Amino acid sequence: MISVEENLIPSEIIFKKNYNLKKLLEDIGNPQNSFNVINVVGTNGKGSTSQFIFNGLKTKFKKVGLFISPAFLNQNERIQYNGEMISDENLKRLLAENQKLIKKYELTFFEIWTLIVILYFYELKIDIAVIEAGIGGLKDSTNVFEKQLAVCVTSLGMDHQEVLGYTIEEIIYQKLTIAKENVKIFLSADNIKYKKIIQKVNNNPKVFTKKIMDPIYFQSFNKGLAIELLNYLGITVNSFEEAPLGRYSLLKKDPIFIIDGCHNYDGALKLSKQIKEIKDLIILFGASEGKDYKKILECLKKRDRKIYLTEFDHKKSWKINKEDFIDFTIVKDWKVFLKENKHKNILVCGSLYFIPLIYKWMEEE
Repeated sequence: MISVEENLIPSEIIFKKNYNLKKLLEDIGNPQNSFNVINVVGTNGKGSTSQFIFNGLKTKFKKVGLFISPAFLNQNERIQYNGEMISDENLKRLLAENQKLIKKYELTFFEIWTLIVILYFYELKIDIAVIEAGIGGLKDSTNVFEKQLAVCVTSLGMDHQEVLGYTIEEIIYQKLTIAKENVKIFLSADNIKYKKIIQKVNNNPKVFTKKIMDPIYFQSFNKGLAIELLNYLGITVNSFEEAPLGRYSLLKKDPIFIIDGCHNYDGALKLSKQIKEIKDLIILFGASEGKDYKKILECLKKRDRKIYLTEFDHKKSWKINKEDFIDFTIVKDWKVFLKENKHKNILVCGSLYFIPLIYKWMEEE
């Protein structure tokens, strides 16, 4: 497997952000339209919902694909077929074979991944794929698939405003307009609060799904969404496998040690509800640059929880200005901090680039 720390995409590739993937695909015969697709968009819960749907589809279809992001431990996680990650050999081969196209059309990072998954699934002659959006919907590189069976919309909220817009109306428009004409849109139950806005976006049939009982609060919405979509396709599921790593993953029970990729306000709000009954919980938070840190921390700090802040070794790690966080304790070395507090209940949350570092460290310890 190829680690997420490995620079798989060559650095000499130019990223001009012209978004030319659609033109490229047209020029090579639109291979993305050789298989059926379920697009998954939303602010939070896309990865879990995509995984739940993927597992359900495997009970009915012979050849099922999955495209998710970001990768947690290995680059190969992004592209899966019938439960197996793409091999190192196939991933490197497809990149090498398409270097000229990638350079000619000046594809962005996520466009390159979308191209590779399309070509891989085309080679395999798959029946159906679950395609998770990166950012947004309308402007996302996953908005190239014409053979949509349905669109799933997970929890909606404010995130990536610099790309999607600074109002919830703009963000909802960007997400929902990935749906092609007459394609049914399934929305998680927690989006009902935006019903008036949602109904104005397009004329597609829309279904607000029901949440189900689940020990993890936010997964009750994701699983409810997945169940209704699968029922629509004639698939009945009685249970789901665990959600992907980093989505409220309980690594230890006594004392408690939880990791969660809570990287925006909507995610923080749901996480805050999930942990409200855990006593004496220490929170270690590390964020990516550009996030609304203060709003997230304000949400997590409720009930007088003790929150510590830290930077981490990644190019997207935030740089903490102590003057902006005088009410919080800054941790210089998170590894030392976790060792010193190993007998306490701990939640580590924040950036999806930070959480994998914690998981790897825990495995080594």
